[in-house]
Amino acid sequence: MCTEKERVREHIWRLMEDQSLVPYPLPLKGRIPNFYGSKAAAYKLCSTPEFRRAKVIKIHPSLNAEPLRALALKFGKTVLTPPLPGHDFLYFSLDPSIIPVRSHKYSASKRGFNKLGTPLRPLSAIPHIDLVVVATVAVCENTGARLGKGKGYGEVEYGVTRDIGSVTCDTPLMTIVHDIQVVGEGVIPDLVIHDLPVDVICTPTRIIRTDGMLQKPEGIIWDLISEQMYTDIGVLRELKRMKGEGA
Repeated sequence: MCTEKERVREHIWRLMEDQSLVPYPLPLKGRIPNFYGSKAAAYKLCSTPEFRRAKVIKIHPSLNAEPLRALALKFGKTVLTPPLPGHDFLYFSLDPSIIPVRSHKYSASKRGFNKLGTPLRPLSAIPHIDLVVVATVAVCENTGARLGKGKGYGEVEYGVTRDIGSVTCDTPLMTIVHDIQVVGEGVIPDLVIHDLPVDVICTPTRIIRTDGMLQKPEGIIWDLISEQMYTDIGVLRELKRMKGEGA
């Protein structure tokens, strides 16, 4: 049965395909849209005070964030980005003081950060994160309620960083999207305790500050972790041992 959240995702994917707003990959279903204008949205994000203050920025690994990862490195920020599912660490670290300037653009690509990034092991190696940029399919301009592609990996990853203290409730959460992905209040169904809202939305044309009233997850909700998630996000077992929750 299709849930209301799935209907919203399907609507956005269909709109973007019908209006040819994404060059590739297609079809869009099940993906974070790699929209035309992602570089312009990245520049908007880089103009914010949150970005200027940040030294360490976590940026999601989707294709539409590749220009943002490259710009962050250009501006001297350390970028943390997750590997593909199935690894035993949460983030690659891209340090612009180590990676040659000529390799910044390449290291921002999926192939590049897999080759040039430094895996952060164990969990205690993850530094304090000053800004978190999450992937989005649809987002509410009023409340910051957002929908990813539906797997929940971004929310689990955020929960891990809350549990280890690398982020707090005050760490700003931002996203880059096409303007058509921004929806009004009431379109996205009420969020539940593990959903992850954002504080700032950057599109190719706007910087939108949400009301910031929605609560962010305080950590991992273990009852919601599936066996597949333990396989895909290997650090969950490490975190569970750290927390004394059992293997």
